[in-house]
Amino acid sequence: MAPVMNAQRTRMTLAVAVALLVAACGQTPPTVAPTGPSLAVATPVPVASTPDHVASATPTATPSKGSLAPLHVAAVRSDITLPEARTRAVAVAVGSTLMVCGGLTGAGVTSGTIWSIDLGTGHVAKGGTMAAPVHDGGAALLGSQGIIVGGGKVFAGSVSQRLDPSGSTIVIGKLPAVRADLAVVSVAGGLLVVGGGTPAGPDTRVLATTDGHAFRTVAHLRVGVRYAATVVLGDVVYVIGGSTPSGDTSVIQSIDPRTGTVRIVGNLPHALSEASAFVLGGELLIAGGRRAGRAQAGIWRFDPSDGHISSAGRLPYAVADAAVVVQQGTAYLIGGESTQALSTIIAVTAS
Repeated sequence: MAPVMNAQRTRMTLAVAVALLVAACGQTPPTVAPTGPSLAVATPVPVASTPDHVASATPTATPSKGSLAPLHVAAVRSDITLPEARTRAVAVAVGSTLMVCGGLTGAGVTSGTIWSIDLGTGHVAKGGTMAAPVHDGGAALLGSQGIIVGGGKVFAGSVSQRLDPSGSTIVIGKLPAVRADLAVVSVAGGLLVVGGGTPAGPDTRVLATTDGHAFRTVAHLRVGVRYAATVVLGDVVYVIGGSTPSGDTSVIQSIDPRTGTVRIVGNLPHALSEASAFVLGGELLIAGGRRAGRAQAGIWRFDPSDGHISSAGRLPYAVADAAVVVQQGTAYLIGGESTQALSTIIAVTAS
């Protein structure tokens, strides 16, 4: 395994990056957006932000012609806040409780703390600790159990962890190879591991598991990406934007878990990484993220039927790398980064 390389974060100045590497072994202070286990890529293979084979299907950033019904999206800063700043964490909903696991603190340190948020009362408490503290991992529910896969600390890792009733995690398996900056989604019969980086570059393998212990390859991404917004709508997984060795991409990919078919189905209006994707009212929404290294506040609506993108509103503030979970018709964007790590939570609803 290779150490974390801050040089992958092109938005940081060279002077800051060198100083941080000497002083903090690759971790970023709160005045600069914290970096995750961004893996050094030896001899990167350029990947076009907008591949030639999708040029004819590139959507515009205007509402599609009647293919979608009007949608009202409201995004407000929640009254609930975390006890401390947290970015690049993961979250799952267990009943009416949100479990926020790991991530980076405002000082750029990987945390193993798990916060429990009671949506009924708004109470936030320490729920437990992670057996293997990580940031930039992926998480989803497998049945009623939360599973956290990959991520890293100083090095990218391969551990698969399960939330137990005490609110802590236990290690239950390993990925075939180390992987960070990935996503995990629930599909019928199990979980899919999508995107992410390895010491050799983006890992295009889409992995499936039914137990969080054993993983098998079921598909390959057309464009290998890290930090992609990933979500399930119907029976299809959508992988939106992300980072490639040649820069961020606007490409939207779809995965059919039943057949392993991966397609390019559209483009964002611009390259975007580290955004959040979720489904509200049956509609696919993309919020926040980074454009040219700067956190964004825009919310976009994607129509899979024709590949069109339309503006759906704005967040109350710009944010990237937030943990996202949907519960009771509301999407919660937890923590994340603007110019520094955040402790705030955004609640998004649609009608």
